[in-house]
Amino acid sequence: MSIDKQRTFETLIFDMDGVVINSEMLYFNATKKLFKKYGKELNYEELAPLLSGMHFEEGAVLIKEKYDFPLMADALMLERQLLVDAEYSTRLTYVAGFENFFKRVVTAGLKTCIATSSNDHLLAVAIQKLGLDKKFGTNIFKASDVGNVSKPNPALFLYAAQSMGTSPDKCFVIEDAPKGILAAKNAGMFCIGITTSFPKDLLSHADMVVDSFDEIDFEGLQ
Repeated sequence: MSIDKQRTFETLIFDMDGVVINSEMLYFNATKKLFKKYGKELNYEELAPLLSGMHFEEGAVLIKEKYDFPLMADALMLERQLLVDAEYSTRLTYVAGFENFFKRVVTAGLKTCIATSSNDHLLAVAIQKLGLDKKFGTNIFKASDVGNVSKPNPALFLYAAQSMGTSPDKCFVIEDAPKGILAAKNAGMFCIGITTSFPKDLLSHADMVVDSFDEIDFEGLQ
């Protein structure tokens, strides 16, 4: 599958969770433990699309209000963060195919960065665990860089483009979540949806949807 040959791209922006790092199941495990502790019934298929692209603080508010948790949102956020942290520390890996794909990106001469809704703590754990900084250097942009505004607001992608010195129309984004795809489109960027976390029908706003990195063809990128 080839990229839009009518456009010339300079920068590839990766979402992190579910695109670079294989974290979706880890979030599920942590959230399941949280719900079990407080006697709440978890329907993760319902909850996951609501939380996708949402900063951790806003996610805690949503969980508290929707499921009537007996905790303040800040305390709920911290407890969930600690559970995810434990999962990250023992089970975090790269998404299948990402590392080979990244080598292809570098060979193609594209600039790369990460734009993630992850909070600062969990991002730091991921960087330490997998050495993301060895691949991306300082080009790892996060929600706190834009006042913790959540996707589908395009602020984070626009900030990433500005930081990389690239106009939005020269960027393309790889996203695994519906809100992230909308954020990329709201930023005026070409977007590839990858089905690592959600089925194709939920990624329909993307310009292209793939099941794996192997399906992305760089012919015509530059």
